[in-house]
Amino acid sequence: MFSKKTLASALALAVVVVGMCAAEGLKDNWNDFLHYTKIGRFDLAKGYAQAVLDSRPDPVELLALSEANPQGYQILLRVTEVAADKQLAELSREILEIIEQGRFARRADPKVILAEIKRLSGTTRGQLAAVKRLRNAGEYAIVFMLEALVDSSRREEWPNIVWALPQVGRDAIRPLATALQTGNVGLKVEIIKALGQIGYGQSAPYLKYVVEAEPSAELQSAARQSLLKINPDAANLSAAELFYRLGSQYYNHLASLAPAEEAAYSNIWFWDGSANRLTRRQVDSRYFNELMAMHSCEWALKADPAFGQAIGLWLAAFFKAESTGLDMPSYFGPGHADAFVYATTAGPEYLHQALARAIDDGDTYVALGATEALAVTAGERSLFYRVGTASLCCRPLRLTIRPSDTVPRLR
Repeated sequence: MFSKKTLASALALAVVVVGMCAAEGLKDNWNDFLHYTKIGRFDLAKGYAQAVLDSRPDPVELLALSEANPQGYQILLRVTEVAADKQLAELSREILEIIEQGRFARRADPKVILAEIKRLSGTTRGQLAAVKRLRNAGEYAIVFMLEALVDSSRREEWPNIVWALPQVGRDAIRPLATALQTGNVGLKVEIIKALGQIGYGQSAPYLKYVVEAEPSAELQSAARQSLLKINPDAANLSAAELFYRLGSQYYNHLASLAPAEEAAYSNIWFWDGSANRLTRRQVDSRYFNELMAMHSCEWALKADPAFGQAIGLWLAAFFKAESTGLDMPSYFGPGHADAFVYATTAGPEYLHQALARAIDDGDTYVALGATEALAVTAGERSLFYRVGTASLCCRPLRLTIRPSDTVPRLR
């Protein structure tokens, strides 16, 4: 008769063996799916794709398989975009979604992040390893690092967390800049210093806003010093101008503003004043830049309500976001008006700004939206509008609008 110890060991071994078999089965199905997709045997590829999904794979494990085979991952991406077989494309999208879940789970695991923050106060070797892992966690680490910096019971950890904060790097800027809305002066000083040490221009408008709007001389001075580290020329511009320029960079999809990793979803950060903490809203990456352009314009108008250029850019960004065909994000709230409604209440000056931008970019959707709003609010004559010495329209634009149309028809 087996002893309890022997039985427990046998059960443990069985669990390990089953886990290994499952892992090998997933790996084989994944590789066969990619192989048959590559050679055009879509009938077989669909079977193996379904087998991957039916196995309910661990997202982190599937992510690891995709990272071990970058060429295979590119095949998966292409299939979701251009595959002639619609069923295979849909199966591929489901697999890609699981991979994205794994990407998020690995980066955002609170237990891992909290453990690494604790390790910052350990040995030198552990400290360096912790910084590396916190950098990999990126923006997700910032929430917990800031919460630790306002926890008086963790006061002994503060110097090490302050040291590590700027080393998270560029990915930390968006949540750090958002957290400048905290009422904790000590925390705000450390955020300002960290932004200056990270040293990217996207921090400049937020720092200049502190210089202009913050009543505390200490905070103004700290923000001014960080701003000079990043870009001395920015110190001579208004916060509204800097936010407008940042919004234009997002609108133009400047590469340096992209999230740290390519994923189907990106985060937009908000400050919860009642809870005194950061919150994030996950949005589709296909319109992340447009939403951030709108966000920057709203800050420009907060800095200077008379800065009208931000309105024109905000409208163009809203139309551009709608051109993706995606539903607007949940933080817009129920019953949020569409871009056309805002456009028809904005006035011709701002619509012409949006139209000029669309013409420069060759963006038909934005141009049609701005043109339709102009025709509705100010009539066709408003389409002959001069900016400086140049006319936006060299010939009449005749609109044929039917109730069933989602965009105007130009003739």
